[in-house]
Amino acid sequence: MAAFSHLSSVTVEEVVVDDGLMIFSARTATRQAVCPGCGTVSGRVHGGYRRRLADIAVSGHRTVVDLLVRRFICPAQECGRRTFVEQVDGLTKRFARRTASLHRTLEKIALALAGRPAARLAAHLSIPTSPNSLLRMVRKLPDEPVGTAPRVLGIDDFAFKKGHVYGTIILDMETGERVDVLPDRTAETLTAWLRAHPGAEIVCRDRASAYAEAVRTACPDATQVADRFHIWKNLCEAVEKCVLAHRACLTEPTETTQPDRPEQTAARNTEDGSTDLPVPAELEGLRAVQRRERHAAVHALFSKGVGISAIAEALGLDRKTVRRYAHAATPDDLPVGTGKHENRVQPYLGFLHQRWNEGCTDAVRLCGETRTLGYRGSERTVRRHLQTLRASGQPAPTVSQELTVRQATRLLTSTGPPR
Repeated sequence: MAAFSHLSSVTVEEVVVDDGLMIFSARTATRQAVCPGCGTVSGRVHGGYRRRLADIAVSGHRTVVDLLVRRFICPAQECGRRTFVEQVDGLTKRFARRTASLHRTLEKIALALAGRPAARLAAHLSIPTSPNSLLRMVRKLPDEPVGTAPRVLGIDDFAFKKGHVYGTIILDMETGERVDVLPDRTAETLTAWLRAHPGAEIVCRDRASAYAEAVRTACPDATQVADRFHIWKNLCEAVEKCVLAHRACLTEPTETTQPDRPEQTAARNTEDGSTDLPVPAELEGLRAVQRRERHAAVHALFSKGVGISAIAEALGLDRKTVRRYAHAATPDDLPVGTGKHENRVQPYLGFLHQRWNEGCTDAVRLCGETRTLGYRGSERTVRRHLQTLRASGQPAPTVSQELTVRQATRLLTSTGPPR
């Protein structure tokens, strides 16, 4: 049968099925073997032993080949091997505990799904193995030589060690296959690779200036485009900037509230540090200059391959700030903060105030009821907010249903990126 073609070169003596396990008892049929050290043919048998090889499952049963092999004596005096064990082509290898067909099957599963997902599928197919064994198989596979670059080339960075060591991965965007991995993300390394592998017509990359410079230098005729993720990210940031500039439109004024004069609004915004309305041109100019200077300083180091932590230490900035500047191609691409931190309890203030006015003042009980509505904050946050109501001695005020900048941005971009 074709399913057992790899057993055609051995003699199967018995097949035993026991508790989901199928065991093939077999022995080799050859009388001579070739020494792997010197290539001399030997017919002198030294002894033998049994090898248990895991094989591809049959009808949902785990399969084991219990094979009796022989050890031969090498007749060549100059050979360093005194004895050697015969190997069956297509079935056994030195020190292997799986048949060649099972090894090839597990390699394909590991290449498609990697560690844990591949191990779960292998267990479902009755060929169980560990995730680490599958990853070792992938690592032992030889790298295919890279010739010309694919027509549509994808370039992005990834972390060997997050915040410290980064590399560059190069993909074929039409097939989704990995082409090569570079040890860093500098423009010089990518330029050398592109010159050694010509042929790219379209380069799909992120917003890193180092990649843009490398493509312009090595492939001046190639068309550079942003990948789908960064296009969607750019759109979300542009929408957030637009919503932030018109934030005053999100709050509907009540009838009892008189609108402030422009100078009062500007003074209040300056005092509390918020950015609900545009700030004066002088302050905006200073911030823009500082933003451009920081962006240039960060990219001057980032393009040379300096890590985020090293840049933050050299410039005296926070790592998150440096990462934000490093991932922005231009100063205008930097996301603008709202100036206010949204509280997790904010969306549930209406419910809390309603229950407070109904007579429920127990913070533990109110926190439990709020959690049923989706609240994921701490009980301390709820208790801290209720302390203000308890100290005032007055009924809780009605909470106006106003949209925050983040909520408005989410509503405008909630359709998701194109698939």
